[in-house]
Amino acid sequence: MGFTSSLFSFLPAIITAMRVFVDRKELEEVLTKAKPATEKRASLPVLNNFKLSAGEDRLVIYATDLENFLVLELPARVEEDGEVSVNADKLTSIVKELSSVDVYMELVGDKLFVRGGKSLFKLVCGDPSEFPEFPEVQCKACIPSKLLLKGISKVGYALSKEDLKHALQGMYVASKDGKLHFVGSDGYRLALYMHEGISLEQDLLFPRKSLKVLEKLLKDTLGEVEVGKDENFVHVKGEGWHLSARLLEGEYPDYMAVIPTDYTISVLFDKAEFERALKRLSSVSSSKGFPVKLTLSSDVVHVEISDPEFGEGKDEVDVLESYGNEAMEIGFNGKYLLEALEEFDFERVYLKAIDPDSPVVLESANLEKDPYLCIIMPMRL
Repeated sequence: MGFTSSLFSFLPAIITAMRVFVDRKELEEVLTKAKPATEKRASLPVLNNFKLSAGEDRLVIYATDLENFLVLELPARVEEDGEVSVNADKLTSIVKELSSVDVYMELVGDKLFVRGGKSLFKLVCGDPSEFPEFPEVQCKACIPSKLLLKGISKVGYALSKEDLKHALQGMYVASKDGKLHFVGSDGYRLALYMHEGISLEQDLLFPRKSLKVLEKLLKDTLGEVEVGKDENFVHVKGEGWHLSARLLEGEYPDYMAVIPTDYTISVLFDKAEFERALKRLSSVSSSKGFPVKLTLSSDVVHVEISDPEFGEGKDEVDVLESYGNEAMEIGFNGKYLLEALEEFDFERVYLKAIDPDSPVVLESANLEKDPYLCIIMPMRL
């Protein structure tokens, strides 16, 4: 299948016509959700476009960057069936600024006429037949949409942004011991959110870029969404939309093997108090990934920072409950601690450690209300 060499490589005349009325607000919402699945800096200009297909009282919008393949539909009054390829950014901006209740779109030759109230635009079109082929959606299970959205929120911050760590660039979802696990890791930290009562036959790996697209879709989705995968794609299907994301290379690592089960020291603290202390100390640092030293003891956690350029800072966090008598000093990336703490829903959090060189666990003090934990590798200061 070929692609246009330029956005303005039109057909001499586009034979297929299209005339359609849609609700302006509904169209704006759909286009806004579809836009993140397009590619602005694409070497293939067609990836800057939406494909619009009108027929059977529906307008269907297709968007892809060749990693995400998104299809959305909305009710429409279709006077003549047809399809067209048009620049996604321009169409979205125009519809967003129109003041009318409805939008009328008509394909005339190689131009798409877009009318709303007194406003009229003529957009240059491409050949819709040159739009990439979309995969067939294959789903075998269902997940509550709010649960999937919650899983993304809980673990998405920990996903790898390094291109070499292919599988770690995605959120892993799998059934383990009667619980549904949502996992994110970049190799230096690991976030795990668990939910009882739902099991999947297939494990799923959602690419990081696809999660941004999926979040917008899930926020307005009620009930359940269907999920599944094939050899090349992971699929999610909701009412009026479906998304297929290209699978990442490689197998997801055995994350359960890196979660410590025995500890020499455990301290319980107030989450908000610890966050405030870290944010105060970060004021001294010249970088977002500021190094901090924690000294764990039975009654207080001492938090220290030292920056060669700007100076030093110290703070304390009261320990509400402790296990183990010997004090322990551990260095951390302060940004990692803050990002992990922000995702706890319960107000008290355990920090559990073996020694200064082993992974440390941050865990909710109430796993029934907030079944979430984060593993963080310490750093040498």
